[in-house]
Amino acid sequence: MKRFSIISGVLAFLFLLAGQSYAQIDNLTNMSAEWVRMSNRNAATDAADIVVYNPAGLVSLSDGFHLNFSNQILVRKPEHSFTSPLTGERVSYEQDSPDWFVPNLYAAYTKGKLSIFAGVYIPGSAGSIDYPDGSITTEVLGANLFLNPEINLGVDPTTGMGGIFSGVTEQHLKGTSVYLASSIGAAYEVTDMISLAAAVRNIYVNNKIKGGLTLTGTPGIVDDTILKVHVEQEDNGWGGVLGIQIRPDDKLNLALRYESPVKLNLETDIRDSDNISEMAGLYTDGERNRRDFPGMVGAGVSYRFTPEFRGELDANYWFQKEANWGKSEGRDIAHMAGDCWSVGVAGVYQASPKLEVSSGILYTIFRWDDMDAYYLASPGAVEIQYSDNLSLGLGLGYKVIPSLKLNLGANYTWWKDESIEVPGIGKVNMDNSSLIIAFGFDYSM
Repeated sequence: MKRFSIISGVLAFLFLLAGQSYAQIDNLTNMSAEWVRMSNRNAATDAADIVVYNPAGLVSLSDGFHLNFSNQILVRKPEHSFTSPLTGERVSYEQDSPDWFVPNLYAAYTKGKLSIFAGVYIPGSAGSIDYPDGSITTEVLGANLFLNPEINLGVDPTTGMGGIFSGVTEQHLKGTSVYLASSIGAAYEVTDMISLAAAVRNIYVNNKIKGGLTLTGTPGIVDDTILKVHVEQEDNGWGGVLGIQIRPDDKLNLALRYESPVKLNLETDIRDSDNISEMAGLYTDGERNRRDFPGMVGAGVSYRFTPEFRGELDANYWFQKEANWGKSEGRDIAHMAGDCWSVGVAGVYQASPKLEVSSGILYTIFRWDDMDAYYLASPGAVEIQYSDNLSLGLGLGYKVIPSLKLNLGANYTWWKDESIEVPGIGKVNMDNSSLIIAFGFDYSM
């Protein structure tokens, strides 16, 4: 089989479907500094960040106004290696820069049996993609252009020899993908044991993709040709949140919340600096493609073993297969991904009236139906690389004054190494790890 035919096949898999899906992590749980240092918060009742974890538990806060803010610094190290279609040699590409600003803000006002609340947070995100020297995406695009006789006139696609261009240089890929949620709702204590909560939320999605490469010209024949991709995708949609808390006694607390799916139909905007997307069939300006945010259920159990020590057990389940993520080769992309779930445990110890220390773990499982097909149908997925993982959190909370607690936490995640088969390239090996450093405060008055 000729090399050009192989590369064209790879391009069809990785790019012609680009408008249908964008790599995204839809099951984040790190939405506060308290979570970062515990890895579990579904049954917590001690701070306003439970707006997003246990909204029905807000009635357990003291009467008055509560404000919670934190920021996370996310250092991700996804790396992938494969045989270059340009050189035939093994190459490796790695994420470069961290995400410095991943904030959240929660507020609640509790009076008697009623609490009203609001929050702004990030429930799903691929974070940033930053590959200053290129990645599998730019390699494949460059190979398709360089080995195409109609573009690189005179090239032999079997050997890569000849042609008016002498090589592919200055590959680069950068992008961000963020889901920003805004919610407002109320909680009510129905009985001394049972409280309920309901909220509406809006999720705004913004994806930005910038990348490119240079086809190096031959002096006296053709100049260098700089090719750029610059695309934005965005939309927003509405959903609901329901919660219930059951407190049989002062030691035991049970909590459950349901988040409905949110319909999202991303609109593509090809920016003026882009000179390759439409020509290569990567994206179509103005085209809309579905990328719904999936529904989920989160449950938690908290138990106070002693006045100083409490433990918490969490479980989460995301109904990804029920979301609409478009189709590839006639198959639902969401079905390729399958559902996802996680389970974790945490311990919190009150070392002194002012100092609280905590630690916890969370294990997340991706129930892939066809991982290879999902990665091939989702541009950016290889560069992000997510799979089954184990997170370990550790940190502390310190009360500067009775109404103000500062939080500091670190959370490290080990991702399972994975590999996929890409037509025309072969095996692509992927590994990943990430570190979160979070700091914030919880204020009551």
